[in-house]
Amino acid sequence: MHPDPQCLSQAEKRRAFGRALRVSGSLDTAALDHMIESLP
Repeated sequence: MHPDPQCLSQAEKRRAFGRALRVSGSLDTAALDHMIESLP
């Protein structure tokens, strides 16, 4: 994933993090969202 808000949004919609990390249910991506938003 690129450090881009649009890429993060797409990954969340596609539930890519859950598949990549092999977890069931949803993950809290708030910290990642905050980090990406704070990048220049």
